[in-house]
Amino acid sequence: MLLTKIESAMKLGISVELLDYFAKTCPKQKETRVLKTVKVEGQVLFDDQELLSYQNWLNEPWKYEKGTRPPIPDAIKKDIRVEAHYGCAICGYSDNGEIAHIEAVAATLNNSPDNLIFLCPNHHTKYDLGYKPASNITPEVIRSAKLLKRATRLRLMRHEANATKLFISVTSLLKGLQHKLQKDGVSTDLVEVYMTETKSLMERLPGWTNEASDAAKSDKDLGDVGNAITKVAPKLVKASTGTSKTQTDSAVRTALSSVVEAVDDALLDFDEVECPRCHGAGMTGLVGDLCAYCKGDCVVSSEEAEEYDPDEINEVMCPRCAGRGTIGWAGTFCPFCRGSCLVSREQAEEYDEDNLPEKECPHCHGSGTRGLVSHLCPYCGGDTVVSEDEFENYDPDEIDEAPCPHCNGRGTTGLVQDFCAYCGGSQVVTRDKNKKYKRGNIDEVECPHCHGAGLRGNGNYCEYCRGSQVVSQEKRNDYDPDDFDEESCPRCNGSGQTGLSGRTCALCKGDGYVTEAKAAAYRNKYD
Repeated sequence: MLLTKIESAMKLGISVELLDYFAKTCPKQKETRVLKTVKVEGQVLFDDQELLSYQNWLNEPWKYEKGTRPPIPDAIKKDIRVEAHYGCAICGYSDNGEIAHIEAVAATLNNSPDNLIFLCPNHHTKYDLGYKPASNITPEVIRSAKLLKRATRLRLMRHEANATKLFISVTSLLKGLQHKLQKDGVSTDLVEVYMTETKSLMERLPGWTNEASDAAKSDKDLGDVGNAITKVAPKLVKASTGTSKTQTDSAVRTALSSVVEAVDDALLDFDEVECPRCHGAGMTGLVGDLCAYCKGDCVVSSEEAEEYDPDEINEVMCPRCAGRGTIGWAGTFCPFCRGSCLVSREQAEEYDEDNLPEKECPHCHGSGTRGLVSHLCPYCGGDTVVSEDEFENYDPDEIDEAPCPHCNGRGTTGLVQDFCAYCGGSQVVTRDKNKKYKRGNIDEVECPHCHGAGLRGNGNYCEYCRGSQVVSQEKRNDYDPDDFDEESCPRCNGSGQTGLSGRTCALCKGDGYVTEAKAAAYRNKYD
């Protein structure tokens, strides 16, 4: 199938300008491939299979000079900035923005537009720190932000030549954002993503509304939609005028509610409903493939919605990733569907797990993680699998890790299995850290209350260290035995036993100590 420039750009999720760049210039160092074009009656067209092949090639590792990272061409950087409206995809902050990789470039060498997003320095740092600490940004949030930016771009591109359709598409997107913001259980980070996009669209809504209204008025045969837009335009302009990235979330939500309510009332009889295939997103999968039913329009006619039959669409869940679009713990795009989540029925039938160029990671044995705290495997990066070449060349001696000398590789210390203070539960440390280990440099000393046993009396956890056997130096200095309501048992003299047979003391139950009140009561009774 041959596609126009605008259709081809939408299929790749990029601008027409970047599409033209790909058709003239190879973005990868040491390679020469450009996007092939077809000329038909003087018009430049693109083959849809060539577009798919080219997109897959862009997502393959980029070659680079040794000791450096593969550079990102300026044309791609510009396109990512435009996609994000020149503001951070998370918070909208527009100063000192940075191009960030969704999948770490160190692991994937992937500079494809699919793998790039525009972030402020703060959120870029939070994402790069990893996704385990609760304060950091997760891959799911980053991908949601990327897809939202791409969805907005697709809607604007598809209808930029038709003010009426553009107006309807944008208001439909705003309605979808309102629905997302009203859902329960949405993370704070995702709410920030949705609010950022809402503010950006609401800021530009007055201009789009006026353009649609002017277009409707210039139409001699003003239809129902034109009448509706003309009628609702003043209210929408009033509600959205003044919206900016600095406005409070509460004020934007109020304005958004007014806009959605007005549009719903005005376009009640307009024959467009949310696409049943993509639920109004216009895209499917993690990389923003155009919906196979609405072709990115986000809406269909009522008749099309009623006739929708998912079995008639040539797509099924990817057999490699079970429709997730990713593999492993690091969220790496599935090597079979490339993040689309879906494949054609023919592709699914041809799928053979044994023919995939991947092997179970020999370092983590396919778990994707190492240690008790599930750090990502340093060899497969959390993917659980590696290439056949990586499998054959695996050498554990080349991986910079050694058993933790403090916990002897167990990952824990003490009777209650506290995470090791030196490796943090990883069980391993770098070779350099292993060599520099000195027990005296770790802030922990023998518990003064149980003398490092972790237990007191008849096997009870020590009240001071709680079974850890060790405490910090500060806690050791603060230790005062008088702070504990206990004294040596007066019945067994602290032995925990009575009689020649070593019977368990009836007063202390074998602990060897009792509370001061209990000791006093015993003495009053028997002394």
